[in-house]
Amino acid sequence: MITVETFNSGTYRNNGDFRSFIPSPINDSWNWSSPEISSLLSVADRELGALSTYSEFIPDIEIYVRMHIRVEANKSNRIEGTKTTIEEDMLPIESLGPEKRDDAQEVENYIKAMDYGIKRIIDDDFPFSSRFLRELHQILMQGVRGEHKTLGEFRRSQNFIGGSKPSDAAYVPPSIADLDAAMNDFDNFANRTDNLPVLIRLAIMHYQFETIHPFLDGNGRIGRLMIPLFLLSKGILGKPCFFISDYFERHRSEYYDALQDTRVNNNMTRWICFFLSASIETARKAKHTFNNVMHLVEGYNRYIAETKSMHTTIGAILRAMYSRPVAYVALLTEMTGMNFANVNSAVNMLTDDKILSEITGGKRNRQFMLTEYMKIFSAE
Repeated sequence: MITVETFNSGTYRNNGDFRSFIPSPINDSWNWSSPEISSLLSVADRELGALSTYSEFIPDIEIYVRMHIRVEANKSNRIEGTKTTIEEDMLPIESLGPEKRDDAQEVENYIKAMDYGIKRIIDDDFPFSSRFLRELHQILMQGVRGEHKTLGEFRRSQNFIGGSKPSDAAYVPPSIADLDAAMNDFDNFANRTDNLPVLIRLAIMHYQFETIHPFLDGNGRIGRLMIPLFLLSKGILGKPCFFISDYFERHRSEYYDALQDTRVNNNMTRWICFFLSASIETARKAKHTFNNVMHLVEGYNRYIAETKSMHTTIGAILRAMYSRPVAYVALLTEMTGMNFANVNSAVNMLTDDKILSEITGGKRNRQFMLTEYMKIFSAE
């Protein structure tokens, strides 16, 4: 049995001019005595349960989840240094300036990887495993910076974090000699059938995955992708509506410090408490967001009913913009399958009535935002 408070994070392998870290195996039963962990776990379980129950009663929740995924993709990639805004991520990549297209493509790939993972779990009942993570990586890195770094495959050379080379790096993950054993242990722990609470297991898994750093690039994004997907695979959530990267992005220094403190000082308690606190706030915020969206959509539905001859077109436009609340008329025409002239007239009406706002200020290629809806999802 491993005790959280006496956890030993690992040892080092001497590689000549640098040392690589060998993380201790985690595939064992775990226990803890920390009252803080127990208290936070109780609250986190309750909040996740409330979110899961709430999500089951939201009509058309899949539409609003699409927006949640877009925000998650933006926040997760911002941790890695991308600069595009949520609004820019919603526009076709070719409409952006050349300096932003790589960032936007990375965000789009994150969305594709999340969609793929959700389908694999829900439709295919695919087990959570290294193979699953490699499939996500293949999609995440396709056609973006770092794509040459063994897409969908674990690394076959040494990587490092910080510095210009392993000898002056802030952290050097396991060498190739130790990588396979570490990932086999990770897989076995992920699928272990004991009574360890799922959130505790997931906190340990995320720490261990980031410590192993099995890919040459994309480890942070894969490590964050796996959080909602693991919860979905274990039935903790019935809908994919829990996305934690916003919290990690807003507490970026604390996030990295807690991971490194565990490696250097064996402080697993700090990391688990950070992860549980993040889970509590994320679940509460998701429920609050969905609640605000439901009230806003109810108001939109009343507005649609009052528009009479335009209600079909306006209803279709608003429904399309619930998953993509920044668009231009041609894109809305494509998304709704309706006549361009009718869509243009409806967009003008929605703009006049302050439901949409024109955000480019131009006469051509005008872009429109579903303003109040966007505010709900972008609020921090």
